[in-house]
Amino acid sequence: MYYPYFLAYILTGVFIGIAVFLWALKNGQFSDQQRARFLALEEVRPEVAATSHGSGFQLYFIFYLALAGVAASFALVGYALFFQ
Repeated sequence: MYYPYFLAYILTGVFIGIAVFLWALKNGQFSDQQRARFLALEEVRPEVAATSHGSGFQLYFIFYLALAGVAASFALVGYALFFQ
């Protein structure tokens, strides 16, 4: 009865995940795997961390995307439960 809605919900998540993975692959996020294992051991230099521009905008954008995803989830479940 509700299967098409939940199937559409799952497929939307899968397609978004594939799109993000392909974007990361295209932009070289996985290119330097030897360096990645040592990133947690590096010290953070304050002058480098302070010069990061646009981090506030990115934080708000990520928060908005997460909020939109939660709202879409509630909307889909509400529609499936109350209008069918």
